[in-house]
Amino acid sequence: MWRKSLVAIAMALVMCWSLSAQDATSVLQRAGSVIGGIPKSIQYSGTGTNFTLGQSVRPGGPWPRFIVTSYTAAIDYDTPAMRVELVRIQDQPGAVEQRQVQVVSSNHAWNVTGENVTPAPAALGDRLSQLWATPHGFLRAAAANVGNATATPETVNGRKMTRVTFTAHGKHKVSGLINDQHLVEKVQSWQDNPVLGDMPVETTFTDYKDFSGVKFPSRLVQTQGGFPTLELTISAVQSMVAVDLPVPANVQSATPPAIKVDAQKIAGGVWYVAGGSHHSVAVEFRDYVAVIEGPQNEPRSSAVVAEIKKAVPSKPIKYVINTHHHFDHSGGLRTFAAEGATIITHAMNQPFYEKAFAAPRTLNPDKLAQSKKNARFEIFTDKKVLSDGNRTLELHHLRGNPHNEAIIVAYLPGDKMLIEADVYTPAAVNAPPPASPNPSTVNLYENVQRLKLDVGPIAPLHGRMVTWADLLKAIGRP
Repeated sequence: MWRKSLVAIAMALVMCWSLSAQDATSVLQRAGSVIGGIPKSIQYSGTGTNFTLGQSVRPGGPWPRFIVTSYTAAIDYDTPAMRVELVRIQDQPGAVEQRQVQVVSSNHAWNVTGENVTPAPAALGDRLSQLWATPHGFLRAAAANVGNATATPETVNGRKMTRVTFTAHGKHKVSGLINDQHLVEKVQSWQDNPVLGDMPVETTFTDYKDFSGVKFPSRLVQTQGGFPTLELTISAVQSMVAVDLPVPANVQSATPPAIKVDAQKIAGGVWYVAGGSHHSVAVEFRDYVAVIEGPQNEPRSSAVVAEIKKAVPSKPIKYVINTHHHFDHSGGLRTFAAEGATIITHAMNQPFYEKAFAAPRTLNPDKLAQSKKNARFEIFTDKKVLSDGNRTLELHHLRGNPHNEAIIVAYLPGDKMLIEADVYTPAAVNAPPPASPNPSTVNLYENVQRLKLDVGPIAPLHGRMVTWADLLKAIGRP
């Protein structure tokens, strides 16, 4: 009897799956018909704003805003390939206009600056997801994965919708809302992010118009991590345009850059852990090591941890000190937490990190997620001191800094050494000082004066070792 019951249940499940797939097919077909079919290629242009993910001035605040004066995206859905060309300027006084060309084709991503082509392998996943984050792209991707797609009715703000959900490439969940006029209103997906985990990406489409036979939204808004990253007013749309994006030879032959880590001893018991674009500093105490900055991501910070263990093999890394929450400076914190290190950060960062560290990490579980450990934090406001009776390390908040409201610096009184990130990045050797001083560097100078710190060498977490005299020169002080 129980065997017959199992067979009946299995048959019912198969029928439900078949009906769900069939329903999804009909929903997608109607939506495709309403917008004028699914062309092989499309191009749309507009103006609006975009934002830099993970670089907000205040922890938990919106990403920095840029005015986009020109934006054109050309998409070939067959390859798939996409080229975005935009001109933008930051929404602040004295900002300089930027022109960006971002390209993805099949399994390659690159940037174009003038005649220079630069491989951008780290951008591949995001750009491919952007390619499908259009009404036509979503319908095409859903149709390609209709075998696992479901279509379920849903009521959103009192309006009847159909949610179509499918899994692409075996693991990436994509969901879209189609309204009662058979128009795609929202596309949702998730991307792996070192700080935010399974980061939600939502693109909303409103105000559909007819553009020469192609129905396309005249308003597009995308959010990542809960804040806007792109807002466009679409002014022109063309279908079946020629989109020829051959992969340049240097992009085809590019290999992932090796992670280089080099620990240079810059004082007794102090190592400058450099070798890439983002540095760390390791400070040895009697019974432990404190590390200033867990940068970028898990691969980089894992390499930093390994190098520090070579330099100081007999002592554990007890603390990792976070200068500020910007993603390139906090993306490796979880790696140190998995090693058992306590994260020291400014109190203003606490709500942001509590939320970020609690986020799901199913797309790419990192070491901390795999360990099932909980990260430990120590917070402070103006000043914190680590000391073993012989060595002292001071942490100070930079008041009023325009780069980040919660940014801190480290200071070793015994060596008169200042360790800072982003507020002063030295220019190349023998380069002339800037025409106007960086406001964040001026603010650093003012805070050092306020705190009465006697600074000699400076260990920036970008660039090269310099002296206090170099900083004075950079801001035009005698």
